[in-house]
Amino acid sequence: MSLLLDKKELKKAAKEITTIKLQEVIDTLNSVLAERQKETEVLDQIRALAKAQGFTLEQLGYKLDAEAAVSAAVPSEPVGKRPVKPKFKTINKESQFFYVDAGKLNLLKTHTMKQGLLDRGIKVVPFHKVETKYEKDVEALLADAVVQAVENYNAKVDVWNQWAQANGDELLQKK
Repeated sequence: MSLLLDKKELKKAAKEITTIKLQEVIDTLNSVLAERQKETEVLDQIRALAKAQGFTLEQLGYKLDAEAAVSAAVPSEPVGKRPVKPKFKTINKESQFFYVDAGKLNLLKTHTMKQGLLDRGIKVVPFHKVETKYEKDVEALLADAVVQAVENYNAKVDVWNQWAQANGDELLQKK
């Protein structure tokens, strides 16, 4: 179905769809689902046979899309390639820059944003030049930035530790 943006078109399409058409769509989806389940069963049998014979699927020339979908849950960094060792960077409020957009104080996340903001006519100021009416917002913005920095660091530590465990390197602690 095409994307229906207009409310009238949506109502018109709803009138055209009948229960018979819906049943046909459900039947088609069920048949596709059954095919996928059969494919999964066959792939499992191939994996078991290859493993029993001492081969890997890659040695047999298989590159499976299903494995790519499963590995999406695992960090995308390959185990063989060494990831960058994460370093936790503390946020020093005196070195931060802020800007006011739509009457709200915001923290400048990257310095590459700065030129774009300046081009739009938004003034970017360092911490010590923040207007007094926005000073109460600074601590909350910095607290959010610290929380995000810890989350990012911990995610990178997970990737590092996975690689380090496989390659005998030091394991890092999360913050």
